[in-house]
Amino acid sequence: MFQCEVSKEVIQKHTPDVLLDDCFCALSMWYMELAPGDVRGVMNQQDVMRETPTVRLGQRLRRARLARNLTQGEVAKNQFSVSYVSAVERGQIRPSLGALEKLAERLQVPVTDLLGDTDLEARFTSASEAREAGVERYRDDVDNRVREAQVLTFQGQADEATFTLQRLANQQLSSRESAIVHWHLARAYAAAGRAEEARREAAIALPFAERLNDRNLTERIRSQLADAYAQMGNSALALDNYRGCLRAIDDGAVNDPAFELAVLFNVGSQYAQMGDFEHAVENLRKAADLTEEVANPERMGAAYWSLSLAYHRMGDPAQSRNYALRAIAAYEQGENRQLVGQVYNQLGRAYAGAGNVDDALVQLRAAHEMAAAQQDSRGVAEAQRSLALVYLQERQVNQAAEAAQAALDRAEATGDARQRADSLLVFAQVQEQKGEHAAAERNFSQAIELLQAADATERLREAYAAFSEFLERRGESKRAYEMLKQAYRPAGRGVTI
Repeated sequence: MFQCEVSKEVIQKHTPDVLLDDCFCALSMWYMELAPGDVRGVMNQQDVMRETPTVRLGQRLRRARLARNLTQGEVAKNQFSVSYVSAVERGQIRPSLGALEKLAERLQVPVTDLLGDTDLEARFTSASEAREAGVERYRDDVDNRVREAQVLTFQGQADEATFTLQRLANQQLSSRESAIVHWHLARAYAAAGRAEEARREAAIALPFAERLNDRNLTERIRSQLADAYAQMGNSALALDNYRGCLRAIDDGAVNDPAFELAVLFNVGSQYAQMGDFEHAVENLRKAADLTEEVANPERMGAAYWSLSLAYHRMGDPAQSRNYALRAIAAYEQGENRQLVGQVYNQLGRAYAGAGNVDDALVQLRAAHEMAAAQQDSRGVAEAQRSLALVYLQERQVNQAAEAAQAALDRAEATGDARQRADSLLVFAQVQEQKGEHAAAERNFSQAIELLQAADATERLREAYAAFSEFLERRGESKRAYEMLKQAYRPAGRGVTI
């Protein structure tokens, strides 16, 4: 025991403070390893030890470190060893004044607070709680502004939504918040018809979601990316991303029936766009099989509640709350019913394209009835246009004329220029079949003017192409050629009729 004390005095005389503290730490550890009989006189029993000023100092240092959310290694870095910091916190050694000053500086605490009798724990607890409350308020503000942007998008105010979300995107966000903000920014751009910006934002959001290992969020963003490609007319890339979503659904990584319905509908629509009616029918029939479940509020509520519980078990309270809210709102949602009508409508068109007229009429009439029941004027107009085209295909001109007129009347009621233009284009085809060429030409021209005003570039090209074919059938090859040139004129250049 005497030999140890001499060694300690020698070390103290010739060693700098920081190294000295590490030596004392090692010496203290050596004391602890002595046999019980040798320890007598070196240190008292633990309950006596807990009452010493050294132990109280160690406890205060530990509370200060935890309040700063630091590890012992981070406190020790470049100045102390981890074992030294640990020993100080356990009250096994008392740091020198120089070491205490360095520890206090690292922990951002005055030395007097560490040595005094102030309620340091209460101080750090209140500071920590205040900091956590501030972070929570910020998180809530981000969440509320995202929801505000969603409402603006649903209300047709996509420009205001993008402005709100762009400001959020420029702030300091967590990975999850970044994924969600850029995802909804993509949705807002898509609603505004700005497909390239929608693609860009979805591409930014996707890696954030993938790093979180959140398959549900990842696949929803992937679906939005596919939507952007579809809006850009790139069916191949759209299908590639939609198929990725279907794989996640098949793997059980995503269990939302409404999401599955939307993906299957979009896959079928892209196949139909490419003229592959066999695969279009296959996927749209799967979507139709889901419609009963999606149209049933009780089943949707149960599905969303199950997802909420699953996320709760995974320790993800944000997603758990999200699906709980969706479960509560399931009874009030009409969006799914509208999507069901669109599935029937698209399936009817696919059947017609495949030459199965009877099944096509069944599906389209179902779409019409569903839209009428929901008082969905756009859905009714779309179903009537599809019926008119099927009737034309079967040379049933009078029925086609009735359906086309009904579509036009509904479209006029919506006040939507694109709906009116689409209905006028169908009506023009009916009038051509009836031999009313002058009226047909007027409707082609009016539809083109509406699409020009709406800046609907892709739909405008299709309208020019249809008008060109009409003129060609009438023997007006020169005008037909001019219309065809307008169809492939670069976007942004002036057009004439």
